[in-house]
Amino acid sequence: MIRSLTIENYRGFRKFELHDLGRVNLIVGTNNAGKTSVLEAIHILESPGEISPIWATQMRRGEDFQVSEANRTFRQVDTRRLFHGHEIAVGNNLSIQQSSDNLRVKFSAKIVESTTIGKETQGSLFEDEEFSTIASSMLLEWKNSSIENPISSLCKLTRQGGLSSNQIQVNTGLRHSSSPIHYVSAGSLSADTVIRFFEDVVLTPYEEFVIEALRIIEPSIERIAPSGTERRDNAGAKGGLLVKCKGKNRIPIGSMGDGIWRMLGLALSLAKSEGGILLIDEIDTGLHYSVMEDMWKLVTTTAKKHNIQVFATTHSRDCVDSLAAVCRDTVSDNSEVTIQRIEREKNRSVAYTEQEIIAAATHGTEVR
Repeated sequence: MIRSLTIENYRGFRKFELHDLGRVNLIVGTNNAGKTSVLEAIHILESPGEISPIWATQMRRGEDFQVSEANRTFRQVDTRRLFHGHEIAVGNNLSIQQSSDNLRVKFSAKIVESTTIGKETQGSLFEDEEFSTIASSMLLEWKNSSIENPISSLCKLTRQGGLSSNQIQVNTGLRHSSSPIHYVSAGSLSADTVIRFFEDVVLTPYEEFVIEALRIIEPSIERIAPSGTERRDNAGAKGGLLVKCKGKNRIPIGSMGDGIWRMLGLALSLAKSEGGILLIDEIDTGLHYSVMEDMWKLVTTTAKKHNIQVFATTHSRDCVDSLAAVCRDTVSDNSEVTIQRIEREKNRSVAYTEQEIIAAATHGTEVR
């Protein structure tokens, strides 16, 4: 379990540390303080051998563009946005490091100069010779190292300083860690991911767990099942499953509102994260304040039972107060739950233990 996290030269952070982390960690702070960046940093760090989390991170933020060259059209992401100061030059570097009870893991990325652009130096960097003609003289060198698994690779950057989808394909499938890690964005899971996750849990004990989670919002739900319609992975799509409520006909799950869809995504992601890490951006999105305490009970209980470390963000006072209410019932000496406040221009988070979370809520102290 991650106990501390140090980020250097990544996005808005020159150097920043989160400390005294617990089983469930709620990250708070003002807009543009870096809450989402912390989740992204953990996703990158805890996916050793994979560069796809970088691509996913930048696509979510809209840091991508389309290029047509050599009679080909392809997408690339603007790697300069990853580095503090948003400049791309040889020597730029960033690092993300975590310390756990018995292990230290570090991810680092650096812009290095390619001394030879010839075909013989490219190795596995490109799938075909034609695509390599767009290469510039810079490489993104990235490393993920621990006592057990040192991993290193190079990705060629394009003339625009971008990382192409081709490079993601070449560097996919190298992941060495067996522990799952899942990222739930503020927009929740896509329809395609929801269906895929549901197919994995159907006819297992987790199927009833998911239904119980949905009953937090709609107690009359009896069953859910795939609709058999074509999957859709377009942004905002909520489909592919049918819901059977007591005394009613089956209805598409998308007809039941954003709260049901959000709770479904949280429950499925918890089910898929056993023994790993779950990252949730704006955990309260789509949820009414009246169900947040039950939502936190679901998250904290499942995290403890199935050895999941959770990192979530919020802007909501209701979300913080609901977590405090749960802490009152489950308070522990080793503080399984923490709030981590990020403040601009400060290089260390303000960490609140369970007892401090309860005290802040009792006295109306603002911790966000």
